[in-house]
Amino acid sequence: MYPLDRGIWGATARITRIRDALAELVSLDVVSGTRRERVRRLARYAAAGGLRRLDGIYVESSTVLPGPVDLAFLALARALGVPVLTYVRDAYQLSSEYYPVHGPRAWLSRTAFRPAMKALMRVSSRVAYPSRGLAAMLTDEADPLLIPPGARLATPAPSPDDATELLYVGTLRQEVQGGPILIGGIALARERGRDIGLLCVCRPGEEPPGSLPPWITVERAEGDAIDGLLDRVVATVIPRSASAYNDLAVPTKLMDYLGYGRPLIVTDAMETARLVREANAGLVVPASPEGIAGGIAELLDAPANRRAAWGAAARAAAAANTWTDRAALVLSALGIAPEAG
Repeated sequence: MYPLDRGIWGATARITRIRDALAELVSLDVVSGTRRERVRRLARYAAAGGLRRLDGIYVESSTVLPGPVDLAFLALARALGVPVLTYVRDAYQLSSEYYPVHGPRAWLSRTAFRPAMKALMRVSSRVAYPSRGLAAMLTDEADPLLIPPGARLATPAPSPDDATELLYVGTLRQEVQGGPILIGGIALARERGRDIGLLCVCRPGEEPPGSLPPWITVERAEGDAIDGLLDRVVATVIPRSASAYNDLAVPTKLMDYLGYGRPLIVTDAMETARLVREANAGLVVPASPEGIAGGIAELLDAPANRRAAWGAAARAAAAANTWTDRAALVLSALGIAPEAG
């Protein structure tokens, strides 16, 4: 339910990766686009008889709610005996931090969110979620189907001893994403004599606001192109602030970071912290500038072999949770066997 021709960021990163993994396992038809674009594309696909040759449909919901044509198309598929698996990737409308209501359009989206999700679930055979916490916001299922983000193994890059930048990918404009915490923490670490900078990889308009200090570098890269920046990176960082929604979210960037083979510094949002601790892939710190500064000090004071061990553990966790693994979960949920060869 997103256009897939406008860059690989956030939701489209997940969808692009799982699309490519599915295409390696089965024959795949893809219908994507904005809600308006999908009206024409879904109607054309149904009119051409595309539904009759399908063994299953996988849907990735978007933050923009499904439209009547989306629901009608899936209902028709179910009537023809085609199983439908819908993945609910977020519930931002239920979070005041991520979806503040300023005006009638935002109010309408928040009000319509639960009814729209219930309608989408009714036309689905099964529904999957990224985490138990998000599932609990929308269903009372005792054992919900979980398909968290997968990992891509980056092109291996050794970590040089003179790397001095933390890598952050994504927007730092939203306070809930932790921009003030991260920048304040690095500034504090530098005041204490730590040679550390920030490499911020983002789209135009997503860099930190205001004039930037010289130790913040902004790069425009996405997907595999980020691999070429890793020789500058001593660790990756997720500085999300304390919030109920951040506790239940599993950031796609977390799995990408694991695949980079660098230690992680993450704030103690519940799901993110759990994954890093279980993988023994880095440090979990309080969600504050002092917490980030303390994590930087612990990272830089750690012996080189300890940092290398964190990075190796991160890459091992990524290898055990690839997008191919996630695609296999999708096919299993739909009752579809991978094609031979």
